[in-house]
Amino acid sequence: METKVLKTIKEWVPQALATSVDNDYQALNELADYFMQSMMKEGEGQEGASESIQVVNLLYMNGKLHDKNAIENEFLARIAEEESPGSLKKHLQFFPKELRQAYLKTIIEN
Repeated sequence: METKVLKTIKEWVPQALATSVDNDYQALNELADYFMQSMMKEGEGQEGASESIQVVNLLYMNGKLHDKNAIENEFLARIAEEESPGSLKKHLQFFPKELRQAYLKTIIEN
């Protein structure tokens, strides 16, 4: 059975899922990788990053506790692993207010 998270990512950002993904955690990890690759591009190439964040924010704001935990543990933690002082400001500019707070919490906890 397809979950809300998996279904939403497949529907709104299918280009982020390169492999056959069958659970939320894989989908969120691949979406995080897609987000980071898109952030390295200039100009309109960053559209993928914007799409990714919009979808994650929608899921985070309307999701249940399980969905929020999955987003924090897979998507946000994956991005935080690759974070550097130079990229933090750039990433935070893309994050909506609520997701920004969750991201900073993830950085502090990890």
